[in-house]
Amino acid sequence: MSQISLTAPMRSNLLALQNIARGQDIVQNRLATGLKVSSAIDNPSSYYTAASLSNRAADLTALLDAMSQGVQTIKTASEAISSATKFLEQAKATANQALESAIPAKSWFEEQVGANGAVVTTAQELQDAVKAGKETICVYGQITFDFNKNLHLNAGQKLVGIGYFGNFDTQTAKFSQLNFSSDKGQSAVLLDNQSFISDLGISYVSQAPSLDNFSAVEIAGVKTATLKNLDISFQLSKTSIASAQAGIFVTAGAEANIIGHTTIRTEGTQVFGVYGMLSATTNIHGVLDIETQGESGVGIYTNFASTTNIDALVNIKTLGKNAYAIDNAGSGHGNTTQISTGSEIYIESNGFYIYNPQTTTTALNTLIIEKGAKIALKSFQNQAEDFFILESRYLTTGEAHLTPDAVKNLSEFRSLSGEWISLGDQNDLYAAGYQKYAFILNQFDMLIADSSYKGINLLQGQNLQINFNEDRSAKVEVKGVKADSESLGLTTKEWNSQEDIEKSISELESAINSLRSFASAFGNYYSIVTTRQDFTENLINVLEEGADKLTLADMNEESANMLALQTSQQLAINSLSLASQAAQSVLKLF
Repeated sequence: MSQISLTAPMRSNLLALQNIARGQDIVQNRLATGLKVSSAIDNPSSYYTAASLSNRAADLTALLDAMSQGVQTIKTASEAISSATKFLEQAKATANQALESAIPAKSWFEEQVGANGAVVTTAQELQDAVKAGKETICVYGQITFDFNKNLHLNAGQKLVGIGYFGNFDTQTAKFSQLNFSSDKGQSAVLLDNQSFISDLGISYVSQAPSLDNFSAVEIAGVKTATLKNLDISFQLSKTSIASAQAGIFVTAGAEANIIGHTTIRTEGTQVFGVYGMLSATTNIHGVLDIETQGESGVGIYTNFASTTNIDALVNIKTLGKNAYAIDNAGSGHGNTTQISTGSEIYIESNGFYIYNPQTTTTALNTLIIEKGAKIALKSFQNQAEDFFILESRYLTTGEAHLTPDAVKNLSEFRSLSGEWISLGDQNDLYAAGYQKYAFILNQFDMLIADSSYKGINLLQGQNLQINFNEDRSAKVEVKGVKADSESLGLTTKEWNSQEDIEKSISELESAINSLRSFASAFGNYYSIVTTRQDFTENLINVLEEGADKLTLADMNEESANMLALQTSQQLAINSLSLASQAAQSVLKLF
C-alpha cells in the first residue's frame, strides 16, 4: 500500500484527537468503577497501600464478629446470674419461714416456765425438779431413764414438752421425749391429782411378767388428770394373760381427760390403747389415733363399772388377730360407753368394731351412740360384714342402749369404710421445709446448666478467649466460674434442727454474695470487650476511609473532566475539518 501523506495541521489535529480519546477512556473507567486507582498500573504506591489498609479492615471485621459473639456469651452468663440470684433469695425466704417455726434455745423456755419452773435435759434433773415441787417442768430434748426407773408426778404439777409453749413440734414426732424400759410390772409415768402432762413423746419397752397391770401413763385412785398432745409408744415383749397393759391406764375411781391430738401405738399380745376400769371415767376430746399390733389387741377398753365418753375424732387400727376396736365389756359389767353427736369414729380391724355383748346373767353394759355420730368401718380380711358390725344382744326396753336413729346412722356411714384416715401421715415440718428448699436448689442447678451460648457455659467453669487484633497479641480471657449449688457451698442436705436451718441461711447468704461477685467480674469483662468492640468498629472505619482516599475517584471532578474532554474533542474535530479544507480547494481545480 502506498504511503498516505497528511498535512502537518491534519497530523497535529489527529494526534490531539487520539490523546483526547485516551483521556476519555480513563475518565469513563473512573466513572464506571468509582475508582481512580483500580490496579497497580494506575498508581502502584496508592494501590498497594490501599490494599493493605483494606485487608486489615477485613481482618478486624472478622474479629469484630467474634467480639460480638463473646459479648453475647458474657451477657448470657450475666442474665443467668440475675435469675439464679432470685432462686437463692427464694430459697432463703423458705429457710427463714422454716426458721420461724424452729426450736428456740433452752434459755427461752426457762423464761417461759418462770422462777417456779424448770427446764430439764436429763433424767436426774427431771427427778430433782419433781421432788422440789416445781410447778411447770419442761422437757428439752430426749431423756432416757435408767432401766426399771419410772416417774411419779406430784399433785398439781405440770410436765410438758416444748410444744406446750408454741408450734415447735413436728407433726409426727415430739422434740420432747421420755424413754423408759423395764422388766418390772410398773407404769412408766404416774399422775397424781390435778396433774397435767402435755406435748410429750413417751416410749416404754417392757419385759414385765404377764400378770401385772401397768402402762406407759397411769392415773390411779380418786384423782383427776389431764393428758394433752401425747405421742405414746408401748411395746410389751411378754404375752399378756388376764392383765391390763395399756398406753393409758385409768383405774380406781380416777378420771382422765384426754384432749388435743394424742397418738397411741402398742405392740404385744392383749395390749390396750386406752384402758379404763374400777369405776374409772375417761373423757376423750380432740383427736385420738390408736394403732395396736398383736393378737387380741384393743383400742378403747371399758371395764368394771367404768365410763368412757367420746366426743372426738377417733381413728383406730387393730392389726392383730381377734382384735377389738372399742370394747365396752371385757370381763366386767355395768360399763358405759357413750359416743356423742358430732363425733367421728374411723375403725379398721381384724376383729370386732364395737363390742357390747349382753347376757341374762350379768348386769347390762350401756352403749349409747347419739344421733349425728359418724362411724366408718373397714375390714382387713373382707370377711362377712355382719361379723364386724356392732354386736349388742338382749337390749332392754328400760334404756335405749342403741336407738333406731343410731342404727340408721351406723348403716349410713358404713359406706365410708374406704375413707380411712391414716395415723400420723402429716409431714415433718423440718422435712417439708427442706423439701421445698431442695426443690428450689434443684431448679437453680438446672438454670446454671442451661446457661450456655454456642457451647460455652461460663457458669460451669469454662473459659472464653476474645482476641482484639490480627496477631492475637491483644486479647482478654474471660475466666469461667462454677456456680452450681455444690460449688457455692450449699452443702446442708437435711434439716433436723434450728442450727441446720441457720447453717443453710448462712450458706445462702455466702452464695448470693458469690453470685454478686461473679456478676461484677462479668460486668468488667463486658465493659472491656464492648469498649474494644467500639474501638475496632471505629478503626475499621478509619482504615476503610484511608483506603478510599487513595483509590476512590472524585465523581464531580471526573464528570467535569469528561465534559472538558468532550469539548476538546469537538474542537479538535472542527480544527481537523478546517485543516482538510485546503486539500479540498485543490480538488476544485479539476
